[in-house]
Amino acid sequence: YAIVAIAGAHGVMVAVMAMTPVHLLHHGADLQIIGLTISLHIAGMYAFAPFVGRFVGRVGQVPAVMVGSVVLGAGTVVSVVAGYVPSLIVVRLFLLGVGWNIGLIAGSSMLTGAVPGNARVEVQGTADLTMSFCGGMAAFASGFVKQAWGFHMLANAATLLAGLLLVVAYMHSLRQRLAQA
Repeated sequence: YAIVAIAGAHGVMVAVMAMTPVHLLHHGADLQIIGLTISLHIAGMYAFAPFVGRFVGRVGQVPAVMVGSVVLGAGTVVSVVAGYVPSLIVVRLFLLGVGWNIGLIAGSSMLTGAVPGNARVEVQGTADLTMSFCGGMAAFASGFVKQAWGFHMLANAATLLAGLLLVVAYMHSLRQRLAQA
């Protein structure tokens, strides 16, 4: 499940992030706005990591994946609503970055806690490979989806994936509760 959380969060974020500069450029945004948008997205991805780590430790990994899924979903919904408004596009990418960070930290914490110390390097390497593969496929597919159906349909598909990640996290939490009972 941890690898699904990591790869799912990464795939959702990359699919929308990869096409945002193209989307902005196609609608007349200048390169400074595009650069600022990507810079704030990257800040959302990494700036809050220490706080997110404490948050994951406090609420637990699975609930944190749920929160990350909701934040990713909020970012993708803002993507649909934003249209071509650059200020809203900045908000959506920032939310995608923060949601990705929560999903990655919670999933990685869950993964390393689920395996013995001598297997962590191999398992984390497998998770990183899976995450990178899913991100690469999401970036590759996002161009085709944007070209064929438009950016709003790409954002809608990413919203569905974020929702699916939330459902999987919820089902995992139910299984955990049943196993404890």
